[in-house]
This record gives sequence, C-alpha cells and structure tokens, in this order.
Amino acid sequence: MRRAFTLAEVLITLGIIGIVAAMTLPSLIAKHNERAWLTAFKKSYSVLSQAYISAYEENGIASTWCAEQNTECAKTYFDILAPYLKVAQVWGFEAPFNNSVRGKYRDLDGRTMGHRNVFADTYYNFLLNDGTLIGIQYAHNAGFNMPLLQVDTNGLKGPNQLGKDLFYFSLNSRNNSPVVAGYSLWWLYSQSYCTSEQRSGGWWRGGGCSLWIIATGNMDYLHRNLTLDEWQRMVKALLMDSNKDSLD
Repeated sequence: MRRAFTLAEVLITLGIIGIVAAMTLPSLIAKHNERAWLTAFKKSYSVLSQAYISAYEENGIASTWCAEQNTECAKTYFDILAPYLKVAQVWGFEAPFNNSVRGKYRDLDGRTMGHRNVFADTYYNFLLNDGTLIGIQYAHNAGFNMPLLQVDTNGLKGPNQLGKDLFYFSLNSRNNSPVVAGYSLWWLYSQSYCTSEQRSGGWWRGGGCSLWIIATGNMDYLHRNLTLDEWQRMVKALLMDSNKDSLD
C-alpha cells in the first residue's frame, strides 16, 4: 500500500513554496517591467528616428524648420513630423487627456514633477496610435535651436516616471545628418544627469537617462547610482557642442 502525504506535510510544502515565491516574485516582476520599459523606449526611439529621417529628406535639419525661434515653433515642428507618424489624437498646446495625466509624473527618485513640467502649454501635445504620448516644444535653453520632445512611451499606463517610461529627446544633427539624441550640453556638467542621488539647476533627476540608454542599450541606472564621470564618458559623443547645432 502506497503511503500518501499527510495534511501537515502538504501544508509545510505549500508554505515553503509560498516563501520562495514571495522572495523571488518581486525580482521577477521588476525584471519584466524593466524589459517592457526598455522595449518601449527602443520602439519610440526607432519611430522618432524614422520620422525625423523622412522629414529631413523634405525639410532638412530640424534646426532650420522654424525661423521664428519661439514657442509657436512647436506647432511647426509637429506639422512637419506628423505626416511620418501615426497620430491618433492631437491636443496642441492644451493639456492631454483633459489634464488627467498632469501632476501624476515623478522624477527618478520619486518626487512629483508637477503639472507645469509635464506636457505643459509650451508643448504641442499629441498621441500616437500605439499609445505613445508626445509633447514637442522649441528648445531655447543655452541658445540651442532644435525641437525638444517629452515622450511617455506607454501613455497613461504608468509608472509615469523619468527614466522608466518618460524621457527627453532632441531632434539634432551629426555631420549634417539627422540624429535623435538626448538634450542639452549642460547636462554633461550639471548633477542632473541619470541618477536618483543628486539634482541641480532646477532640472529633474533622471532627465538625462535617454542619453544613457542610447549610448549603452540598458537601464542599469535603475539598480545602481551612476557616477557623473562614467555618464560623461558614455554619452559625451551624443551631446551637443556648445558652439554649434551639432553632435560632433
């Protein structure tokens, strides 16, 4: 006669399985989320790159798209890019989703960014068919003349956080060819790059993480605090020269 497990043995086994699951499940979920965020980033980067290349063939480098160099350039940028994107909805300079997404965004260390800093009225805001939320504006900082894009790679799904599903991109140039990159040389020297430890200059922690992913292909800054030195070494080739509209 075969001996069956006793109720106590079954409960002990289930308890052990539960403990192991409780220990490993958060790690598995975190890895899954990171893969999903990275995949979404790469898709958005590819879509924007293809659109920029197509727009460039008709209109040249993005720095030449709007001679006025003011807030209204955002609509000009959109009008030039839109034919090469699958646009589902347009809010223009109004808040997307009736303001429901503003105030819900956080920087890399979890601080609330505030409604004035996310898809604000200086951005021309629109939604792609795949759910990507994009705001485009004229980048006036440090005298740069180029479009700056704020991109939520999965729209309303969350976590709505810099360095995870929210990123900054610029439509820039290298050797007079179109390049989608991160934004602004001064990130190279400030403490607001891709870390949750330091912030300065009024910008948000994680504001430079798009540069890191473009340069390295990973999001390892989610598991450790990058040093400014290593960030500079990896992304310097992607940043702007302070004296010209180029990535050289």
